[in-house]
Amino acid sequence: MSASDLLATEMRAVLDRLATEDGPQPDPTLLPPAEGRALAEASNRRWNRGGPVMARELIVETADGRRAYVYIPQGDSGAQAILYVHGGGWSYCSAATHEGAARWLAEAAGAPVVTFDYRLAPEHRYPAGLEDCLSVWAGREGILPGRIWSVSGDSAGANLAMAMMLRLDGRDLPQSGLLFYGVYDADFDSPSYRAIAEGPGLTRDKMRRYWDFYTGPDADRLADPGLTPANAPDAALAALPPLYLNAAEIDPLCSDSERLAARLHALGRKDRFDLIAGVVHGFMQMSLWLPQSVDAYRRAGDAFRDIT
Repeated sequence: MSASDLLATEMRAVLDRLATEDGPQPDPTLLPPAEGRALAEASNRRWNRGGPVMARELIVETADGRRAYVYIPQGDSGAQAILYVHGGGWSYCSAATHEGAARWLAEAAGAPVVTFDYRLAPEHRYPAGLEDCLSVWAGREGILPGRIWSVSGDSAGANLAMAMMLRLDGRDLPQSGLLFYGVYDADFDSPSYRAIAEGPGLTRDKMRRYWDFYTGPDADRLADPGLTPANAPDAALAALPPLYLNAAEIDPLCSDSERLAARLHALGRKDRFDLIAGVVHGFMQMSLWLPQSVDAYRRAGDAFRDIT
């Protein structure tokens, strides 16, 4: 059975609609960075339409001088907040492309979600983006004072969220982590990398290029948990706060999440893991058209309430 045969009916309809509306699109990873980013911005901003209406929206300057975008849902208790790290292969997308994601997560969790921009590769390679995330985390009290904070992210943003928690090394950790179809390893021969090598959507070759953008082609990615959190020592993983992880079934990165969830379980942790059937990488961006995306936020919100 091919990867496309596994597509849920709703997922296939979304992909067909995108193909009809957009026509043939170049691979952004084969374009100069500015052109690839412009393409990613245009293709992702459509998903901001139709998101939940917030009680308040703020733009706050962080302690390190960047902008933080704050989405406060109806019924906010005033007790918690979530720092959200956007995905995009460490090279593309922005707080603007993930505004819809922030709104859906805020509504589902019943807590404000804060997004921000970090430096992107290949102009700013590892650890520049991670350092920016840590800087915003360190100054979070200036964004929404008096809150208990969690961290979240999708894809490369989930990688950065995990790397943040590992870098904090037990100090000043978030209350919980909500991690969506993340990059946790660099094993291009994993079961999902082999099975979903050609997509649909994300491909193995695109991920190879994303890694090259982020680290350069010669980096020892497996030796640094800041790059591949799945390879962190047992003690470091055991010390993490409660986590919620999900994975898309039709995604080269699916094995990253499955293997990390299995390793966490083997350490005696009770982290929750959801495998979402019939959907491709990035499906949570597609809430405008895809019911599985809306349901995934609901699951994440339920997990957030259970583990915080």
